Amino acid sequence: MKVLATRRRESGVVLAAPLPVVEGASLMELLVVEVTLDGNRRPAKVARLRAIGEQRILAQLTRCKLVKLQGWTLVLSGIEITKDVAGQPREVAQTWVCKLHVPHNAVGYRIRRLYAGGVAVPKRATRDDSGSLGQLIVGDDYSNVLQRHTACAELRSHQISTFPSDRLIDCHIEWMSEESFELGGLRLREAHKEVPEQLERGGWLVNIDIRQRELTKEEARMLR
Repeated sequence: MKVLATRRRESGVVLAAPLPVVEGASLMELLVVEVTLDGNRRPAKVARLRAIGEQRILAQLTRCKLVKLQGWTLVLSGIEITKDVAGQPREVAQTWVCKLHVPHNAVGYRIRRLYAGGVAVPKRATRDDSGSLGQLIVGDDYSNVLQRHTACAELRSHQISTFPSDRLIDCHIEWMSEESFELGGLRLREAHKEVPEQLERGGWLVNIDIRQRELTKEEARMLR
């Protein structure tokens, strides 16, 4: 997805004010992928910033985690690989604050559920699903069912409501492409009659929700 990205650390040290991740760069493409890092056969989740329309990687965060998402601002933390004075790879903490670049008529997010009752939904059914609309929020929260603090994602309806319309516990980002991203986690199924509450696998395919312009009377007549 297209973003404006700043960083909060320099060589692992917190900065007094955020600086651009890539000096001189403005809008960039943010991707989250799984790759095999040098000297390690195990796949690792990596966030990459690259120039729009190019394959060239401008910056990279390994072992990236989604820390926060609110409005159009997304925060990722992870490990940045730099060089020490001897030229050896040095791994330090880094945080990116990414402002999503969305169309002017974007109104929120559209999520499509990838699991129903802990069972993966067929891809065709996911494509045909119109999804649920609202404001997406990701942040640290205390989970009663897990008995610990963890990242949680909530979809809140555009209508005023006390409770979210859906929630993922122990939330993480699976991947991000040019137009969408996937969140994974756990979904709580409430107790019902003799059946106790259950934690099931959950996941959302997330896109930007864009409000379509209403047709003028002349345009509507042309389509008849």
